[in-house]
Amino acid sequence: MKCPLFFISISLVTAVSAQSRSTLSHDASAAWQNAKSIYASPLRYSLSQWLTVAGVLSLTACSHAFDEPVRKFARAHQTQALDILFSVGEFYGNPLGAGVIGGGLYLGGLSGRHASTRLTGRAVLESVLYASLLTQVLKMSIGRSRPYQNKGARDFNGLAWTNRQWSFPSGHTTIAFATSASLSARLKNPFATVGLFGLALLTTGHRLYDDHHWLSDTVLGAAIGTSIGLAVGKLINDEERHGGTLLPQATQSIFSVQFPL
Repeated sequence: MKCPLFFISISLVTAVSAQSRSTLSHDASAAWQNAKSIYASPLRYSLSQWLTVAGVLSLTACSHAFDEPVRKFARAHQTQALDILFSVGEFYGNPLGAGVIGGGLYLGGLSGRHASTRLTGRAVLESVLYASLLTQVLKMSIGRSRPYQNKGARDFNGLAWTNRQWSFPSGHTTIAFATSASLSARLKNPFATVGLFGLALLTTGHRLYDDHHWLSDTVLGAAIGTSIGLAVGKLINDEERHGGTLLPQATQSIFSVQFPL
């Protein structure tokens, strides 16, 4: 853990020292503008978007009926091969994994003065940050016990301050789908999209397999990550299309972006 973080820190210092302050200032301003656009988007929702939100919540509620059976199935099928397979998903949905992917792209583009790569890295970092903040607020507000607590799938405690009661929604799943969605929006390649979301599904599988989340936790986490990842990707694509110029009127609602397939 310490070694990768050390090299990431060294790379950051090197990149920042070699890059003009104007680029960093621009990115910070654009990220703040994007955050306001994302979080304020429900104020601009159309009827169809609210129906989409209702559909996501309905799907999450329906998946709740399968929480216990899916957990039982996952616990009954533990193998060494699956341990190795799902470890890939664990890394992909881990904050460190997202930091390595997004930070690596951002620093590579920053140091090499390659704007498109830098913006792609920023898309990953922004989408993961915005989606994770929303997920964390929900976790703490809802207070659902994790499966390994053995309190059942219906143990909701309201406001909670301990990780044991931060099951709903899944943070790792949110991060994985935010990463995949933002990269997919930037790459605009159907084959890349399939591969990226395949990795995100591995993260979902890991959280169920490792007994840290219920199925319904991962369903809502995937929806949050995907919607915010696509929205951020669209905002940054628009920014790049206008030559990196900040657009004061640019707004992007969650649940209003077409899936890039």
